[in-house]
Order: sequence, then structure tokens, then C-alpha cells
Amino acid sequence: MLMEAKRSFFAQGVRNQCWVQAMCLCDFCDESCNGFVYHCLSCEFDIDVSCALLPPCVMGEFLELERFSHQHQLVFTEKHDESVCCFGCKEVISGPGYGCSRCEFFLHKKCSMLSPVIRHPYRREHPLILLTNPPPYYSSCTCNFCHRTCQGFVYHCPTFKFDLDIKCASLPQCFVEAENHRHRFIHLMKPLSFICDSCGIKGDHFPYLCTQCQVLVHEECKILPNTIEIRDHCHPVTQFSLLQGISDSCNHRCGICHDEVSGKYGGYGCFCCDFIVHSNCAVANSVSVIKTKGNEFFDSIKHFSHPHNLTLNAKVNDDKLCDCCMKPILEQFYSCEECDIFLHETCLELPRKKQHPLHPHPLTLLEKHPSFEGLFFCDGCHQRCHGFTYSSKQCDFNLDVRCGSLSNILKHKSHEHPLIFSKGSKCSACGYGNEVLYSCSDCNFALDFGCALLPNTARHKHHGHPLDLTYQHDADQIYCICEEEINPKCWFYCCKPCNFYAHTKCTLGQYPYIKLGKTYPYEAHPHPVAFVHKTKGQPPRSKSGNPSKGLALECTKHHCNFIIEWCHVEILHF
Repeated sequence: MLMEAKRSFFAQGVRNQCWVQAMCLCDFCDESCNGFVYHCLSCEFDIDVSCALLPPCVMGEFLELERFSHQHQLVFTEKHDESVCCFGCKEVISGPGYGCSRCEFFLHKKCSMLSPVIRHPYRREHPLILLTNPPPYYSSCTCNFCHRTCQGFVYHCPTFKFDLDIKCASLPQCFVEAENHRHRFIHLMKPLSFICDSCGIKGDHFPYLCTQCQVLVHEECKILPNTIEIRDHCHPVTQFSLLQGISDSCNHRCGICHDEVSGKYGGYGCFCCDFIVHSNCAVANSVSVIKTKGNEFFDSIKHFSHPHNLTLNAKVNDDKLCDCCMKPILEQFYSCEECDIFLHETCLELPRKKQHPLHPHPLTLLEKHPSFEGLFFCDGCHQRCHGFTYSSKQCDFNLDVRCGSLSNILKHKSHEHPLIFSKGSKCSACGYGNEVLYSCSDCNFALDFGCALLPNTARHKHHGHPLDLTYQHDADQIYCICEEEINPKCWFYCCKPCNFYAHTKCTLGQYPYIKLGKTYPYEAHPHPVAFVHKTKGQPPRSKSGNPSKGLALECTKHHCNFIIEWCHVEILHF
């Protein structure tokens, strides 16, 4: 133990000897001293060992608390009674803090450590001074950030009459986690005029932005509960976002205020009853908040793309394809067993509208293209696709959701530098030229949409192991399972332990994003038909005996020889 101690609340140069006193009171905590104490011979000041060994910053805070205009010493306590309220932020103190029991003056430890002067990003040119009470020349002091009345401590700029309550002054200035939102928000430190995508009400200060969902929300709207009980309805109501939209069958009038509920913004609804309310009306009439499992996944949800509720399934089934992106189901998903619909959880959160660098017009997410059974041509990867599509209302332009999710800049694991959206070049992965690619001008490296979205691993029906996407090979000659040579400068799939190699098209198939084998009614034929891929070696089933190649519609009845190539379907019906 130190025989001498020096503390900031003593005059400079005064030192304290360690003594054993029979009876004395600690002048720091007002408790009886037991055992060793530190004693100042000049001032007759005593402090027990536990108080003397508190970190210097804590002891320094003790005297600095004089700037909070309190006449008594404030005693540090590890845990306060839950009924104690902080004088600085007006919130309950449940952890460590300082207090004067005589005056019932208490502070959180964090509130006692506030800097007396700060510079805030919104008011960089002038410092903000910490005041224990709002300025006396205000009839009421309003925080310029959240527009709420300031209570307790406030940071104040006397030049511009600018005020921040300590909660807003302490907010993180970049990424913010939200309990009920899957992604992090970016806190924009600039006053903007905007319409909140959650509640539909205008905001005129600092919004929160989710770049993945492309939504702007108020501070209070980013923490809205997912499910609540309200007084005006017998069932709990669940929050829906503008991404999920509202069904056309729903009554678009708020069940509380009876004003229109716009599908452009979020709200709450009970879709079993077609009951829908504004976000603010639901919160104002809420009785209780219902917690969901982990605040991550709901057991059942409603989505704009389907009339029935979708149920969460934890069992992975890679034989199933997501009806949105046409990729295998490799993680828990949502489904409607009645309709054989399967959707990735991430696909449910795709924005309904977006602007894409490939097209000048806004694109709208459609659950099904208006062509025959939703088959469309993607203007990004140049593939025929089923699934959801981003489409332009002004012109015949379509992107599958994979291409639609790409932005101006692409970071791909095959290249160390970011790739920028650009015009006209040759793809480094397949060797073909394209009008638009993602390229690195420094390295003469480029990827077209199709190659940029190739999966890192894939399976081949004639091989038992997963195949890895490979960017180059050192061997002089390698051959695909199709017995044709693979260009080692182009990308391909391989299983290195087995020396198994395959072209990307031989691995994924000629039509990887079409639901081959799924049956559909066809007005030109009495039986159901299915999409099939006919290859050279397959025998003809048509009455003419001519072999069919490529994508075709084939009758599912074995006794019927009807088959029609897709190119002929397009001529007949489009």
C-alpha cells in the first residue's frame, strides 16, 4: 500500500500520510473508517483506503461536479435504487452514479463525465457549452435535433440560440443498430426535409437511412415494435414496411382515424381481418408490445406477392428454388405449403421500387412478369428467367432480382479493387464483349452481369462433391465433362481433389433461372405443359418427327406427343 497519496482535490503540494485511526469519518463518503486511513495533518482531512484508491478520474469528477452548482459532496455508488432519477438526463439510474442524499440530487456516472464544452457536427463553427438547466432567457427550451423540450442538462450555443439535450449530443454519428430492423441505419448529421418511409409524416431534421432498404425514417420510427396489441382491434397488429406493401384486397382506410393508408409508407395491419392502421395511430392506441423470437424472424408473415400468410421453415432443402431469385434454398425460408411457394428471407426484404444504373427510369418490383407464366428476358445478364423482376412501366425493360440488386460499384472476391459500372468492354471471366460491365480501369479487368453473379459453389448432377468457381488454371489443357476443352483463362467450376472440371454453363445448365419441369396450363393445348430443355441427343416427340432443341413446352401426358419450341411460342403469343 502507498504510504502517501496525492489527490486533485487537495491543494498542490499537500501530501497525506497513511495512518491507523481508532475512530474517524471518511470525509469523502461520510462512512466510518475501519483500519488504515489517509490523513492530512494540515487540514485534518481523512479518507479511507477504498475511497483513496478510486481511479483518479473518478476523484477528479468529484470536485468537477462543483460546476453542476451543487453545494454538497456527491458520493459515488455502484448501484442506486431504481426509483432514483438522474438530474442530468431525467432517466432512472440503475447502475453506477453519484448522489447527494440530503438534496436528492443524483447523476449517472456517464452524465457526471460529460465534457463541459463540445463541438457538434451540425454546429461545427461554434462550441456548445454544457448547462445544468436550460438558458434563463427561454420560456421553453427545445432540442434542435429531436424537437423535444429539453429537461435537465443541455448543450447550448448562445450565439445562435442552438440547443441539444445530452441524449442527442451523445448520439453516435455514423452507424446505428435498430432492434427491429435487420440492417444498420446511417445517422445523417444534416437537417433534411423528407417523408418518413415508416409513418408517412414529414420530417425536417436528422433522418436515419438504411442503404440496403433505401428508406429514410425518423429517430422514433426506427425503433417501432414489430407487433403490438391495440385497443381498437381484437388481434395483435404487425408492422409492415413499404418494402412489403399492402394487398389490393385490403381496406386502405385506417381502422382508427379512418383516413387513407398509403401503400407508399409503412403501417400496422391484421391481415386475417383486412384491418390496417397508420403507424402513429397504432402506437398511440397500443396496449402492449409483443416480443417476437429474437427480433429476427417471424413465424408467419404477410407479403405483397402472395395472398396467403407465409410460414417460416428452418429445414433447409436445396432441391427447392426460391420463387423470387430462382436460387436453391440453402437457409431457413418462408413458404406457403398450400401453393408450393418458397422465398428466401432476404428476398422478402427487397425494395419495391429502385433506381438502377442500367436504366434511366424507376424500376418496380413485380412478383410475376405479365408474359406467359412470368418468363422474361433479363436485360442485365441476358438470361431467360422466372421469378420476381424489376420492370420499367415506361418501356419494356426487365431485370431479375440478382441483377437488380447490383449498384454502381461492385466488390468481387476475384479482384482486389472495386469495379465501377461502365460501358463497353470484354468480360475477363468469359471472354465475351458486352455493352455494359463492371470494370477496373487500372487493371484492365471487367465482369459482365452474368459472370459477376456466378455462385461461388455449385453442384453437378454427375459429381458427388460441391464444385468451386475457379478463376484461372495453370495446366496447359483441361477438359470439361462435355469433352470440350476449357479455356484456362476463363472461369470454370472444378473439384480439385477429383480433377473434375466443367464449364460454367455445363455446371449450371443452359437455363439456370427457369423452373424446368413445373407444369402450367396452356391455352393452345388441352393438357398441362411443362418447360423443358431439349438437347441434341434426345429423341423427338413431335408428330412431325423433327427433333426439338433448346427451351420448349412439352405436354406432361406420356401418351401425348405435343411439344413446341419456345421461339415458336413467342411468335404465336407475343
